[in-house]
Amino acid sequence: MKRFLMAMLMWGAWASAAGAEVSPTLDAVRERGYLTCGVTDRMPGFSNTNPDGGWSGFFVDFCRAGAAAIFKNPDAVLVGDYWLDALEGRTIDVLHAGSTWTFERDVGQNLDFPAVYLYDGQGFISYAHLGAKTLEDAKTLSGVQVCAIETTSTALTNLLDFMARNRVDWTVVPIQTMDGMWAAFFGGRCQMVVHDRTALVAVHAGRLEGSKDFVVFPEVISKEPLSPAVRGDDPRWRDFVAWTVLATVAAEELGVTRANVDDMKANAKDPEVRRLLGGEPGIGRGFGLDDEWAYRVIKAVGNYGEIFDRNVGEGSPFKMSRGLNRLWRDGGLLYPPPIR
Repeated sequence: MKRFLMAMLMWGAWASAAGAEVSPTLDAVRERGYLTCGVTDRMPGFSNTNPDGGWSGFFVDFCRAGAAAIFKNPDAVLVGDYWLDALEGRTIDVLHAGSTWTFERDVGQNLDFPAVYLYDGQGFISYAHLGAKTLEDAKTLSGVQVCAIETTSTALTNLLDFMARNRVDWTVVPIQTMDGMWAAFFGGRCQMVVHDRTALVAVHAGRLEGSKDFVVFPEVISKEPLSPAVRGDDPRWRDFVAWTVLATVAAEELGVTRANVDDMKANAKDPEVRRLLGGEPGIGRGFGLDDEWAYRVIKAVGNYGEIFDRNVGEGSPFKMSRGLNRLWRDGGLLYPPPIR
């Protein structure tokens, strides 16, 4: 019995120490005084620069959410156009750039993908003069040249797999960068492009002049779970980035909005709402933050539904359907773990 009690005391001490462990990334961010966040300046509605030089969009809101949680100031963030290599090179703290969570990236690189916040799939945009309105139509065409990014994207692999399965007579045009891909497409080097369908819809609605000249096919050829990315050497930071996203999903599920968050914080009786907003202690303990960090996230950017609608959904020029990005109770895939 004595040995058992000693073992339990030692385990309790270890668990307490583990629970109090602080993220070295969070320490570095605090010491610096701002969060560094990578996005991509090629996706209207998701991350793009404004005429005043500032950034806005779905991904940018999650950058701002992290800053609000840590600094009580959503503007304490330096946003820039980066990709996974900048994360691995420690140029940035977190990447919100529409990167797909894949086996190779997760296991083969020193990267973690904390939480899926956009369920996407890769599809095609084509010139309307080809006469194809759907991917089924396009499969019957011969000699079509299709541009695909080959190095930083999963597009080329997905395209080659699709062509092999369907035995289509297309010609692949590998491209190094997204800018190069669009230059090749608009320059006539290829007649179709394969990329994440959300990005294609955003480009189609936001950038193309004479958009009737182009068609975005309704079908997708892959699963593209888009997630923030962090380095794989700091599990506490990974948890923080995950729960910054999940807090917005939980807020939508619990009916907490940007407009009512103060009232809910002061008056809500639901224990889970109270825990989420810091009305009951505990939610900040594992990160070394105060218990109002999630309240500040919702106050700054709103719940997930508000973020989606404002940037790419019905409240935006893009009018994108939420589809699989609805809450689980509404037939989607978004499912926050319990706040307890």
